[in-house]
Amino acid sequence: MKKKLFRIDFINAAKENLTIHASKVNPSSFLGLIEVADIVFMDSSDIILNPQDDKIKKEFKNVERTFLPLNSIIRIDEVILEKETPVIRLYEKQD
Repeated sequence: MKKKLFRIDFINAAKENLTIHASKVNPSSFLGLIEVADIVFMDSSDIILNPQDDKIKKEFKNVERTFLPLNSIIRIDEVILEKETPVIRLYEKQD
């Protein structure tokens, strides 16, 4: 199964380099911001624990979309996942 996601590398307010994955990345109507929506967390392994993954989970818990300043973004890549990697949404859609 192939799934397209965007990998966004950015610097947060604490001057740390973080990476998040999202299904949607668009220019924002707010000047100088990029809208990142449908943020997902990729659970790569139950054995290897990455402290950055836990930090991202806590920081973006229940966030449906976020707006990042252009000057904080280092890189945006569109990646294709070819193997079966579990993808966990960080929020629950409420209809």
